[in-house]
Amino acid sequence: GPTNVPGQVLPLTETTNEALTAEDGAEGTTTVNPSKTGRNSAPRERKQRGPPEDGVPSKTKVMVANLPYDLREDKLLEIFADYSPSSAKIALRPIPRFMVKKLQARNEPRKGRGFGFVTLASEEMQHKACHEMNGKVIEGREIAVKVAIDSPGKEDEDPNAPIEGSLAHKDGVPSTAEGSAHTAAAVAS
Repeated sequence: GPTNVPGQVLPLTETTNEALTAEDGAEGTTTVNPSKTGRNSAPRERKQRGPPEDGVPSKTKVMVANLPYDLREDKLLEIFADYSPSSAKIALRPIPRFMVKKLQARNEPRKGRGFGFVTLASEEMQHKACHEMNGKVIEGREIAVKVAIDSPGKEDEDPNAPIEGSLAHKDGVPSTAEGSAHTAAAVAS
Protein backbone atom coordinates (compact mmCIF):
# COMPACT_ATOMS: atom_id res chain seq x y z
CA GLY A 1 0.00 0.00 0.00
CA PRO A 2 0.91 3.67 -0.11
CA THR A 3 3.58 4.74 2.35
CA ASN A 4 2.82 8.46 2.45
CA VAL A 5 -0.76 8.55 3.73
CA PRO A 6 -1.71 11.33 6.21
CA GLY A 7 -2.38 9.97 9.68
CA GLN A 8 0.03 7.09 9.14
CA VAL A 9 3.00 8.69 10.91
CA LEU A 10 5.33 6.42 12.80
CA PRO A 11 5.67 7.34 16.48
CA LEU A 12 8.98 8.78 17.71
CA THR A 13 11.12 6.34 19.58
CA GLU A 14 13.57 6.70 22.43
CA THR A 15 16.42 5.65 20.15
CA THR A 16 16.48 9.04 18.43
CA ASN A 17 17.41 10.92 21.61
CA GLU A 18 19.71 8.17 22.83
CA ALA A 19 21.59 8.19 19.53
CA LEU A 20 22.27 11.92 19.74
CA THR A 21 23.16 12.12 23.44
CA ALA A 22 25.24 8.96 23.84
CA GLU A 23 29.03 8.99 24.09
CA ASP A 24 31.07 9.43 20.92
CA GLY A 25 31.69 6.17 19.09
CA ALA A 26 28.93 4.24 20.89
CA GLU A 27 26.91 1.89 18.72
CA GLY A 28 23.85 3.49 17.11
CA THR A 29 25.02 7.08 17.69
CA THR A 30 25.10 9.92 15.21
CA THR A 31 28.13 12.18 14.95
CA VAL A 32 27.30 15.80 14.12
CA ASN A 33 29.78 17.60 11.89
CA PRO A 34 30.32 21.13 13.35
CA SER A 35 31.00 22.61 9.89
CA LYS A 36 27.46 21.70 8.85
CA THR A 37 25.74 23.24 11.87
CA GLY A 38 26.56 26.79 10.74
CA ARG A 39 28.91 27.47 13.66
CA ASN A 40 32.63 27.66 13.29
CA SER A 41 34.83 26.54 16.13
CA ALA A 42 37.25 29.47 15.69
CA PRO A 43 35.83 33.01 15.80
CA ARG A 44 36.68 35.30 12.92
CA GLU A 45 39.51 37.72 13.61
CA ARG A 46 38.38 41.37 13.76
CA LYS A 47 40.24 44.19 12.08
CA GLN A 48 42.09 46.60 14.33
CA ARG A 49 40.10 49.75 14.99
CA GLY A 50 41.48 53.18 15.72
CA PRO A 51 44.86 54.68 14.94
CA PRO A 52 47.86 52.45 14.21
CA GLU A 53 49.65 51.37 17.40
CA ASP A 54 53.04 52.49 16.06
CA GLY A 55 51.60 55.68 14.54
CA VAL A 56 53.09 59.16 14.60
CA PRO A 57 51.09 62.33 15.42
CA SER A 58 50.48 64.31 12.24
CA LYS A 59 51.93 67.77 11.75
CA THR A 60 48.99 69.23 9.79
CA LYS A 61 46.10 66.74 9.83
CA VAL A 62 43.16 66.67 12.27
CA MET A 63 40.67 63.88 12.86
CA VAL A 64 37.06 65.00 13.21
CA ALA A 65 34.68 62.59 14.98
CA ASN A 66 30.90 62.52 15.52
CA LEU A 67 30.12 64.04 12.13
CA PRO A 68 26.62 63.80 10.66
CA TYR A 69 26.42 60.71 8.42
CA ASP A 70 25.27 62.67 5.36
CA LEU A 71 27.95 65.41 5.63
CA ARG A 72 29.91 65.90 2.40
CA GLU A 73 33.61 66.68 2.05
CA ASP A 74 32.97 70.11 0.51
CA LYS A 75 30.90 71.03 3.59
CA LEU A 76 33.70 69.78 5.88
CA LEU A 77 36.16 72.04 4.02
CA GLU A 78 33.70 74.91 4.48
CA ILE A 79 33.46 74.26 8.24
CA PHE A 80 37.28 74.42 8.58
CA ALA A 81 37.69 77.34 6.10
CA ASP A 82 39.20 79.62 8.81
CA TYR A 83 42.17 77.23 9.16
CA SER A 84 43.26 77.12 5.48
CA PRO A 85 42.37 73.48 4.73
CA SER A 86 44.02 71.87 1.72
CA SER A 87 41.91 68.70 1.67
CA ALA A 88 39.19 66.82 3.51
CA LYS A 89 38.31 63.13 3.49
CA ILE A 90 35.28 61.49 5.04
CA ALA A 91 35.41 57.77 5.81
CA LEU A 92 32.58 56.00 4.01
CA ARG A 93 30.51 53.11 5.31
CA PRO A 94 31.58 49.73 3.99
CA ILE A 95 28.79 48.33 1.86
CA PRO A 96 28.53 45.42 -0.60
CA ARG A 97 29.52 46.02 -4.22
CA PHE A 98 26.00 45.61 -5.53
CA MET A 99 24.84 48.42 -3.22
CA VAL A 100 27.63 50.70 -4.46
CA LYS A 101 26.45 50.05 -8.01
CA LYS A 102 22.81 50.76 -7.08
CA LEU A 103 23.75 54.05 -5.43
CA GLN A 104 25.86 55.03 -8.44
CA ALA A 105 22.99 54.19 -10.81
CA ARG A 106 20.65 56.41 -8.76
CA ASN A 107 23.35 59.10 -8.50
CA GLU A 108 23.13 58.97 -4.69
CA PRO A 109 26.14 59.50 -2.40
CA ARG A 110 27.27 56.88 0.11
CA LYS A 111 26.74 57.63 3.78
CA GLY A 112 29.72 58.42 5.95
CA ARG A 113 30.91 56.55 9.03
CA GLY A 114 30.74 59.64 11.23
CA PHE A 115 34.37 60.70 11.08
CA GLY A 116 36.83 62.29 8.70
CA PHE A 117 40.20 63.96 8.32
CA VAL A 118 41.11 67.51 7.35
CA THR A 119 44.60 68.53 6.22
CA LEU A 120 45.37 72.10 7.28
CA ALA A 121 47.99 74.64 6.18
CA SER A 122 50.36 74.39 9.16
CA GLU A 123 50.98 72.86 12.56
CA GLU A 124 49.92 76.16 14.14
CA MET A 125 46.57 76.01 12.30
CA GLN A 126 46.19 72.38 13.39
CA HIS A 127 46.55 73.25 17.08
CA LYS A 128 44.26 76.28 16.69
CA ALA A 129 41.58 74.13 14.98
CA CYS A 130 41.82 71.44 17.70
CA HIS A 131 41.42 74.05 20.42
CA GLU A 132 38.64 76.12 18.79
CA MET A 133 36.60 73.51 16.90
CA ASN A 134 36.51 70.73 19.51
CA GLY A 135 32.99 70.62 20.97
CA LYS A 136 31.42 72.77 18.25
CA VAL A 137 27.90 71.67 17.23
CA ILE A 138 27.47 70.77 13.54
CA GLU A 139 23.93 69.87 12.41
CA GLY A 140 22.95 69.00 15.98
CA ARG A 141 26.04 66.89 16.72
CA GLU A 142 28.94 67.93 18.96
CA ILE A 143 32.10 67.18 16.99
CA ALA A 144 35.43 66.09 18.48
CA VAL A 145 38.60 67.43 16.83
CA LYS A 146 41.96 65.81 17.61
CA VAL A 147 45.43 65.61 16.10
CA ALA A 148 45.37 62.76 13.56
CA ILE A 149 47.73 59.81 13.93
CA ASP A 150 49.58 58.88 10.74
CA SER A 151 50.85 55.43 9.88
CA PRO A 152 54.64 55.19 10.14
CA GLY A 153 56.24 56.19 6.84
CA LYS A 154 53.15 58.10 5.67
CA GLU A 155 53.61 61.29 7.67
CA ASP A 156 51.78 63.96 5.64
CA GLU A 157 53.41 62.82 2.41
CA ASP A 158 50.44 63.33 0.08
CA PRO A 159 47.25 65.12 1.10
CA ASN A 160 45.34 63.31 -1.66
CA ALA A 161 46.52 59.82 -0.68
CA PRO A 162 43.84 57.41 0.58
CA ILE A 163 43.27 57.49 4.32
CA GLU A 164 44.75 54.54 6.18
CA GLY A 165 41.95 52.47 7.74
CA SER A 166 39.14 53.91 5.64
CA LEU A 167 38.04 51.84 2.69
CA ALA A 168 39.38 54.45 0.27
CA HIS A 169 40.12 53.25 -3.26
CA LYS A 170 39.42 49.62 -2.40
CA ASP A 171 38.60 47.80 -5.62
CA GLY A 172 38.57 51.09 -7.53
CA VAL A 173 35.88 52.74 -5.40
CA PRO A 174 36.56 56.46 -4.96
CA SER A 175 37.26 57.66 -1.44
CA THR A 176 34.89 60.62 -1.48
CA ALA A 177 31.14 60.73 -1.12
CA GLU A 178 30.92 63.07 -4.11
CA GLY A 179 33.29 60.92 -6.14
CA SER A 180 31.12 57.83 -5.80
CA ALA A 181 28.10 59.78 -7.01
CA HIS A 182 29.83 61.49 -9.94
CA THR A 183 31.73 58.51 -11.32
CA ALA A 184 28.87 56.07 -11.82
CA ALA A 185 29.88 55.26 -15.39
CA ALA A 186 33.64 55.50 -14.91
CA VAL A 187 34.12 53.35 -11.82
CA ALA A 188 32.46 50.03 -11.11
CA SER A 189 33.71 48.19 -8.10
